[in-house]
Amino acid sequence: MLYAASLSWQGKRASNQDRILIAPADYSDGRILAAVADGLGGMLSGDKAAEIAVQTLKESAGELLSAMNNTFADASDSLADAYQRANDRIRSFAASRGQAGSVGTTLVSFVASGSRYMVVNIGDSRGYRIDSAVELITQDHTVADELLKQGAMTEQEFASSPLRNQLTKCLGPKMRSEPDIFPEIEFGVLQPGATFLLCSDGFFSKLTDEDLVKLRGPSSNLNAVLETLAAIALDRGSTDNLSAVAIRYSAKNEKMTIEQ
Repeated sequence: MLYAASLSWQGKRASNQDRILIAPADYSDGRILAAVADGLGGMLSGDKAAEIAVQTLKESAGELLSAMNNTFADASDSLADAYQRANDRIRSFAASRGQAGSVGTTLVSFVASGSRYMVVNIGDSRGYRIDSAVELITQDHTVADELLKQGAMTEQEFASSPLRNQLTKCLGPKMRSEPDIFPEIEFGVLQPGATFLLCSDGFFSKLTDEDLVKLRGPSSNLNAVLETLAAIALDRGSTDNLSAVAIRYSAKNEKMTIEQ
């Protein structure tokens, strides 16, 4: 059984450029598509880019969920195609406004059917798996992350680098979207008790693994915990929009206190 909760707070920004998605509305059959998009505030029309991204996924939900019953390659291709359609639509919107190359958004998604799941991302919105430990599934597409992987930046330099805010990938500015898909060669297998978290950088940037572990456990109320974590992030100085979706997979006979 799947349970989900979400929030999207404006925070200390003048507007909310994040968008979230949970589809279909009834996911009691163990199939779900969830996403978080963070429109780029440093560009034009970030809110519209995020809206286009999640709307494209919503329209593709049936196709993407059906593909999860096929081979891993089929499912991966379907997800990559959906991201490319979103990319193309954002580019068309930008061109119609004379803003070609200047409109963009991040997009992280979780899709599950039966015991199979996949996580897809582009940009620096993240996907986590929270079970016995907190595992960051996705990789941020930023200049700082690239330098860290290349050994050109130390962990200490990375922690305070402004290059963490400079994306190397997102939807919109470039012709090809090229998202990352996790796992890379086969479907992930859902285990009872696992919680998956999708979130924008305004949500996670001020939180630690010790904070995120609050989402663990069958008795935790996902809505309440998300609100608590968002409040903590604001108290610690987050100045961005804060958006998150949490999905819990549980055994059918497991007692839950999750608000759907």
